[in-house]
Amino acid sequence: MKPKTFHDLKVWQLAHKLSLDVTRLTNGFPAKEAFRLTDQMVRSVRPAPANIAEGFGRYHYNDKLTFYERALSSLGELDNHLAEALGNKYITETINTKFLSKLNEVSFLLNKMMKNIRKARDNDNSSRKIGSNRRLNSKPKAYAHPGGINSKPQA
Repeated sequence: MKPKTFHDLKVWQLAHKLSLDVTRLTNGFPAKEAFRLTDQMVRSVRPAPANIAEGFGRYHYNDKLTFYERALSSLGELDNHLAEALGNKYITETINTKFLSKLNEVSFLLNKMMKNIRKARDNDNSSRKIGSNRRLNSKPKAYAHPGGINSKPQA
């Protein structure tokens, strides 16, 4: 079944849940990190579902891809911040692994969706080229210009 809104996309649902989970996770960070790592983690994950939603609303293939690529970049930034949180011992290895698993699932689905969009775009472009080549390679239809050699004399 074709999704009617971005809410129907599994990738958006998972990215949205990841965003909420990261916000809850960072609530347990030390107060000194409130405007540093905590803020960075929340600001890196929130654009992911937002860009998926915006990309879904776009009509052109390349516009969709732009927003999905931004979502993927945001997830990459979150991956880095999780490593920072682990290094500073704000999270355990188990929690890190759990969040990386969620992050990788969203990334996998985004990449899969982007691959399908690229394929559709490329198929669309190749069919347009074939259609234009047919017009260029077809024989021109005979055209009789009024008053030309193919026209009957007027009385």
